[in-house]
Amino acid sequence: MRRYAILHFHTSQLTFMIHLARILCPTDYSPTSDNAVRYAVEFARKVDAHVRFLHILSPGAVPEKTAVIPETPAPLSDEDDDVLPENFSRVLMAEKKKGLNADFRVLRGEAPKVIAEQAHSWSADLIIMGSHGRTGLQRLMMGSVAEEVFRSSDIPVLLVKEEAAAKIITD
Repeated sequence: MRRYAILHFHTSQLTFMIHLARILCPTDYSPTSDNAVRYAVEFARKVDAHVRFLHILSPGAVPEKTAVIPETPAPLSDEDDDVLPENFSRVLMAEKKKGLNADFRVLRGEAPKVIAEQAHSWSADLIIMGSHGRTGLQRLMMGSVAEEVFRSSDIPVLLVKEEAAAKIITD
């Protein structure tokens, strides 16, 4: 059974609804990404949506010290790892105990491509991810996963900037 959060918008003579049941939140466990995770948690809680956290490892990368989270769905394929950093694991378990409907996946591949594939295969309604907000030469040299996902996605993408932590309000 799929749940829908319905947001109503009214413009002159047009009324439309947005159904949000599945939110994908890619994370690299950086402070910027942590802000996006906090946004995703609060957003999912407000609209009663399921949030899937996604971490992408480069092919051949070895995860740092990790903890396995119990009561989490099996990984999607043999290539997946079902481990998370201990601090992320603690936060996720605490939010799940408070009623958050969430799971996680750790996949391998090129981040923008894996995010797009996961959003499509899981039928995500929204992607919430962090953006470092790099500009100029730094952006050209390092690229931007968030920008590539934003430009190529066929579903809405909410980019959360590094300075956005002060705007997150929790009940």
